[in-house]
Amino acid sequence: MKESIIEKQIGILRTILGDLAENNKNGDDDFIEFTNKYFCFDTNFGWNILMNAFYVFEDTELAKSDFEKFGLQGPSRHKNTGEKYLRLYGVLNSFYQQNLALINLVKLFHLSPEKEIINQLKDLDCIKLRNKIAAHSTNYSTDVNNKEFDVYEISRPELQRGKIRLLKNQDIFETYLLDELIEDFNKKVQEILSEILKKFIKKKFNNQGKHFEEFIKLEKLRNGAIEFGNTIIEFKNN
Repeated sequence: MKESIIEKQIGILRTILGDLAENNKNGDDDFIEFTNKYFCFDTNFGWNILMNAFYVFEDTELAKSDFEKFGLQGPSRHKNTGEKYLRLYGVLNSFYQQNLALINLVKLFHLSPEKEIINQLKDLDCIKLRNKIAAHSTNYSTDVNNKEFDVYEISRPELQRGKIRLLKNQDIFETYLLDELIEDFNKKVQEILSEILKKFIKKKFNNQGKHFEEFIKLEKLRNGAIEFGNTIIEFKNN
């Protein structure tokens, strides 16, 4: 199965960690403590946060890939409305888990401006949709200090046709193009992971070596180039 850009970005961090383990296999220091120092984490829990991010991204990219391939219908040819609900809830929560893992990485690597980046992630329409129908459909609110809230329902006839339409407070309809929301989410995640990698590779490798070369290759792919064998083909902007 072809790896996504996000998987490849996480893979660079994994490779750096793997090389670190290999080079330090005969070291006297505790590896977790050594890793926290190497990555300049300001918390002893940094290793745990990093490893959790690896697993969250790798697992949820599998879910996203399956959804991209089979959509709400799933691989079965049989019409199953319950399956559509499960797949919708599942893929939206995959995005939410990635969102949380990325916020952890933004804080862990001290990416600036931290607060602005986190607010951008929380404000993505994909996350708002998740909160409206896959977490807080009975009490959705954007203001924790306000006791008033909205309630949301998924239009089942629209869902059966593979479309996302919500009914807010039994009065107002909201329509969502899920493919566009997913594309916007992926672009933002790729962008932030790119900034994390760029900052770390410059600091630790002075923009030299195999990790830097892999990063540059991935940046080209992220910006529209295609990979043909071992060749990267770039396109000029009109």
